[in-house]
Amino acid sequence: MSGFFTRFKGASLLVALFTLSIFLFYLSARKSDRLTPLQTAVITIMSPFQKSLTWVVDYTSGAWKGYIYLVGVNKENEALKKRINDLEMNNFSLKERLGQYERIERLLGANPKDTGPVEVARVVARDTSGLVRMVTLDKGSDHGLAQNMPVVTHRGLVGRIILTSGGASKVLLITDVRSAVDGLAQKSRDGLVVSGSNSHDLYVRYLRADAKVADGDQVVSSGLGGVYPKGLLIGSLYDIQREKEDLFVTARITPHADLERLEEVLVLKGFIPSWMDFGEKR
Repeated sequence: MSGFFTRFKGASLLVALFTLSIFLFYLSARKSDRLTPLQTAVITIMSPFQKSLTWVVDYTSGAWKGYIYLVGVNKENEALKKRINDLEMNNFSLKERLGQYERIERLLGANPKDTGPVEVARVVARDTSGLVRMVTLDKGSDHGLAQNMPVVTHRGLVGRIILTSGGASKVLLITDVRSAVDGLAQKSRDGLVVSGSNSHDLYVRYLRADAKVADGDQVVSSGLGGVYPKGLLIGSLYDIQREKEDLFVTARITPHADLERLEEVLVLKGFIPSWMDFGEKR
């Protein structure tokens, strides 16, 4: 206790003097309406101390109010930060939805008119082993999808369905080594076969050595073999090489569809491969 008074000696003395002055002033004021010499002396002596005490009280009160204000501001800032984070997340979700709607609109706008009804499906998985090139769709036989139905995007051919279940389908991409598409060089109309390479590009097979083709020429599906409808864009020729003794040109094709970034695709439900039994229900 003595340590407390020693530490706050000045403040304690100030409070004691102020209290004493108030007490004496009160006693004197009860006896007379006029100030006595003692009251005048007390007021004169205590006036600086009273001013100091008033300043301390005002300062302490202001500091406390400031502290309360800062606590309120801090809480308000936290609430505003949370609100901003929520708005940013909502904005991000809206942008994702808008992007998806725009991609679907492009898909539907690229729908081949002579293939009948189509189904928009979302890619939910892809093979990451590197041994095959396949993706999984979120729709299957419950949505009318069946084996060998062609799959496209607005940019071109993707592949065909090779397996379905009630709510999912497996699609073999045209870049898979098991894939082969009968095609045409769009300008020269020379026939060729497009085969997968298990990489980002495609190989050209059976393109005649005298074919009038050049790098950059586009290749489309020919419709022969009945697997894919005619006229689907496959990609562009590049790295064309000709040898005098060879019967065929060697070349590669860059797919037009971005097969590494597929998100939504279009399944051509109305296309029936020509070799299938038309009486069979699908």
